[in-house]
Amino acid sequence: MLKRFFFRKKLKPLLFLVLVLAIELIKLDSNFVENFYSNLLYKKSSSVFIYIFSSIPFSVGDLLYLLVPFIIYSIIHKSNTRRKNLKNIFYFFTTIYIVFQVQWGLNYHRIPLKNKLEIKENYNTRSLIETTNLFIKETNNIHLKISKNDTLAVFFNDDNTEIYEASINAVKKLENNNVIKNQMKYVSVKNSLFSTLLSYMGFGGYINPFTLEAQINRNIPTIQIPTTICHEMAHQIGYSAENEANFIGILATISSDNNIVKYSGNVLALKYLLNELYKVDKKSFDQLYLKINKGVIKNIKQAEKEIDIFKNPFKPYLKNIYDRYLKANNQIAGIKSYSLVVNLLVNYY
Repeated sequence: MLKRFFFRKKLKPLLFLVLVLAIELIKLDSNFVENFYSNLLYKKSSSVFIYIFSSIPFSVGDLLYLLVPFIIYSIIHKSNTRRKNLKNIFYFFTTIYIVFQVQWGLNYHRIPLKNKLEIKENYNTRSLIETTNLFIKETNNIHLKISKNDTLAVFFNDDNTEIYEASINAVKKLENNNVIKNQMKYVSVKNSLFSTLLSYMGFGGYINPFTLEAQINRNIPTIQIPTTICHEMAHQIGYSAENEANFIGILATISSDNNIVKYSGNVLALKYLLNELYKVDKKSFDQLYLKINKGVIKNIKQAEKEIDIFKNPFKPYLKNIYDRYLKANNQIAGIKSYSLVVNLLVNYY
């Protein structure tokens, strides 16, 4: 009896370590992750979790985050020895790590989208200029359709229900494209309970890796709502890399039948392209910038003003923490991964 009890106590930490080691080994094989995990296991399991949590009107994932301090407090007792408390903490965080990886995190280690689309690693300045010019024309055209005047900013209604629905439909429509192969049977897009906190942190949304709910910061400017929804839904589908989620989000929005959604996608793509062009060819940037409708510039500046309301001295430190998180999850560029979408856009278009 005592031997059996002793064996079980020894086996538990060993089992945890074996599971962690197995996950770390799986991460090394992107083909295995792509074919067995992302396109098979995750495809099946995610639809179940998204279906379950989509029927609940509030964010279950946010509530789980609120419970974490209480859970940690409950597993640490003054009556316990320090060794036992350390073991309990070890088991808790190891369990979180295993669940995170199995539930969603392994998608960080799938075959990069650029490989599947046979996109080149680099591009030249001429290609960047041509793509930027293309998106200026597209953005100007859709802006003019909505505002009827190239100097007027697009006016957004306070009710975003239609935008939410149109954005979700844009991603579903994109499933017919060769980019997305995971079919979305169910969708779970919700406003985050931590929207104000997200604003101060500088985030428009996030995917909850445990419940797979796409969380949207309800405070973000309306022009950013469609691209944020589509970006988080791309994560929900299983594209963890930020540049890939950005690319899918832009691809979905600019393909939408809704003009506001289409405008949102074109503006975001244009901003990324212009930022990159400014770094490599300031002269060309100045020339192309003059081609943009004044109304488009007004919308961009208005959105920036809305975001600046939440400016605070802690934002750089919070961004640094997130940068480390991304680097720890196979995104070597860290927070700069978002801007790597330019490489996908230029080569794709």
